[in-house]
Amino acid sequence: MGGKTLRLPAADISVSGVGVLIEERIFGAKPSGEVGLCRIDSPDLGGSIEAFVSVMRIRRIGSLNLVGLRFESISDDELELIREYKRKCRASPAAS
Repeated sequence: MGGKTLRLPAADISVSGVGVLIEERIFGAKPSGEVGLCRIDSPDLGGSIEAFVSVMRIRRIGSLNLVGLRFESISDDELELIREYKRKCRASPAAS
């Protein structure tokens, strides 16, 4: 977003998008609708996901913002990685 490369912890992921926790000062002005490339690397997913995302919503949580990123373009294979991850989480609540 805005030509920045950021490493952020994911708060949640679904087939429609990903939520990330971002310090308020990183984006400054509200970047609603801004589009960028998002890469998600996690051993829990069983592979990397790379997709174009747009800023869908921002919610304040203390000094952090929970930013909802909507997938605008993502492959079927990457969606399947997310579906499989969510199935594992439902089967083992301690894993989520």
